Amino acid sequence: MKRLFLLIFILTSALLFAETDKPEENSKSEAPVDRQRQVLLYGIDSEVLDVLSSLQSEGVDTYNPLLKELLGEIRNPDIRSKIFQLWEITKWEDGVESAENELRKVLNDDLYDVAVIQAAAYYLAQSSDKADIHLLAELSEARDSRIAATAVRSIGKIAEKSSIPESEVEKVGEPLLQKFLKEDAYEEDELTAALIVTLGKLKYTPSADALLAVAEDEGSPGGHRRFACVSVGKIGRPEDYESIEQIYFTSKDANLRAYALAGIAEFPRDSSDILVQALKRDSFWRIRLTAAEKLGNIPAGSSAGEKLDELLRYKASIDPVKQVRMAAMKSLGKRSGTVNDQFLIDYYADINRSPELRIAALDILTENKIKGSVEAVSEILNKLWVKDSERFMEFTCRNLSRSEWDELAPLFERMLDHPNWLIQVYGVRGIRKNGLSKLEARVQALDNDKTDGRLVQEIHRGNPAPNDENQ
Repeated sequence: MKRLFLLIFILTSALLFAETDKPEENSKSEAPVDRQRQVLLYGIDSEVLDVLSSLQSEGVDTYNPLLKELLGEIRNPDIRSKIFQLWEITKWEDGVESAENELRKVLNDDLYDVAVIQAAAYYLAQSSDKADIHLLAELSEARDSRIAATAVRSIGKIAEKSSIPESEVEKVGEPLLQKFLKEDAYEEDELTAALIVTLGKLKYTPSADALLAVAEDEGSPGGHRRFACVSVGKIGRPEDYESIEQIYFTSKDANLRAYALAGIAEFPRDSSDILVQALKRDSFWRIRLTAAEKLGNIPAGSSAGEKLDELLRYKASIDPVKQVRMAAMKSLGKRSGTVNDQFLIDYYADINRSPELRIAALDILTENKIKGSVEAVSEILNKLWVKDSERFMEFTCRNLSRSEWDELAPLFERMLDHPNWLIQVYGVRGIRKNGLSKLEARVQALDNDKTDGRLVQEIHRGNPAPNDENQ
């Protein structure tokens, strides 16, 4: 008998201890706790990295202010890098000072991690309106060529996004040109490539001769020649056009020809005839891809006109390479117009096309805010509401939730009524991303005893726990 009682005691104790080892779940009587916030505040490094990876993949900016507060106490370089990467992905601009302080560690000879410096620099480049370009210029002189190359690329990204005064271009461009002239192109391949690209994005005219020499030199590294063709075009001296054109027509290197074509398209002159012929006839898909991309920048009233749109629609429909079809669709979205708009709507709705290309068409519709898109998506939701064939409705709702267009409000509201918790989550995300406060009451009404816990987490994402010490 004693042995029986002892056995019962041991089994009962084991069950009790096993139960206490389980993470506590929120009961419906407790206030909901945002688990991701709790992990960011108190979790171990591996857990925090998992949460940051999830936030990056979902493009969630809810926790950016909290992460800015926590950055000062976090030492793990992988976490610090991911924070800056998240800020870059979500285009959050209130972390500029934190990023600049990170970069100053290099200039002050403090302890730093290269990966963190790179992440901070690329984040600053995204926040170009607030970033200090001169700080990046100082960093381009860093002894570590990886950091120098990152700083140079970041300057180029800023120049591409923002209008930099000519006086500032001179201050930044001349030191970069001198650095380019003295670097060993083979020993510092990555840094030299970054300098070639950035001098072009700065449109620093005094560098044109040096860049053209690289483009024409068959002994130069292939990557450098390709980048130089584009940069010469961006600088756009009329006397350089024929040189880049000759590389395009005479080179036997198909990749070099693709970049030369991109350079031709950058010159301030009508290059539509060459681009049209390249898209029509060239057997190398990268050349057709380049032509399709660049034709989207040709003004709608150009000599190419309606025939250009017809060509783009043809290539979007039946080019043998998927990337070319996508590029043609993107250019149609840029050029817009009734026929092009309807073509893209029909493309998205066509069940005989691949789901990947249909979703690409959807992204183009929402990015360009094309009229009729909401009605087209609504019809797809009608057809797939009960049975989501190939998860197409799921992918549609996911991509819509990442779009910034308040005209999508009826679709987000409708997602809240779907029986699948994931579709509801996408609806909540779309409502929050677009600041649709009029639908916030609908979101809060979803939180009830029958609601899936994962949806509850989404509803309360960003909300602090009642006893959060940081409040």
